[in-house]
Amino acid sequence: MRSENGLETQVLPDGKVDFFLPRTGLRHRCGPTGTLMWIVLQRQEWQPERAAEVLAEQWGIASESLRPEVDAWVRHFQNEGLVRRCSA
Repeated sequence: MRSENGLETQVLPDGKVDFFLPRTGLRHRCGPTGTLMWIVLQRQEWQPERAAEVLAEQWGIASESLRPEVDAWVRHFQNEGLVRRCSA
């Protein structure tokens, strides 16, 4: 999994993130939760299990309880055309 080639991102002062893909004209915006998920997933190389573990450790909860939400955000980013699966 990786972000689309050429994707531009900008985190705004209010915690939202703007996405823009010049090649297609795609624009998308996420609120603070989406911003957090994007950043953690990027830092964990788009490994949902690792992202859930990082968040769970910070929040003091079980990673298993976060995994469905992290997976949902990965699907959201895919459905919006912001990320794609890499060929092995």
